[in-house]
Amino acid sequence: MKTILLVDDEYALVESLTDLLQDEGYRVVSATNGKDGLERLQKEKADLVVSDLMMPIAGGRELVKGIRGFPDFRSLPVVIMSAATKDALTQDGSTLEVSAFLRKPFQLEKLLEIIIQLIGKGEKGEP
Repeated sequence: MKTILLVDDEYALVESLTDLLQDEGYRVVSATNGKDGLERLQKEKADLVVSDLMMPIAGGRELVKGIRGFPDFRSLPVVIMSAATKDALTQDGSTLEVSAFLRKPFQLEKLLEIIIQLIGKGEKGEP
């Protein structure tokens, strides 16, 4: 079963996305900030990370930099969600290495479309 690490400090969003993704046949593990997300990633084998950009303690920027700092995770697909524009991925002249950017609020179908494009369908959707 493909695993998605979901990192966001908004409990209601995590809960609804977890339900949606589990219904689609994915295993979901979650964390409430980038620091916890990086720790969780080292314990769990995730196929994809979906993260908010702005969170307390450590945001998506710190999470992505941490992920890219580990050789085993350099090619791990990362989807960033944010109410900010895509320009927020660029800071101090460097741009975060992410697979996709979703501007909040977004359509759940769009998130599923991106996930399927990056890692394929969940077990429910596989033939």
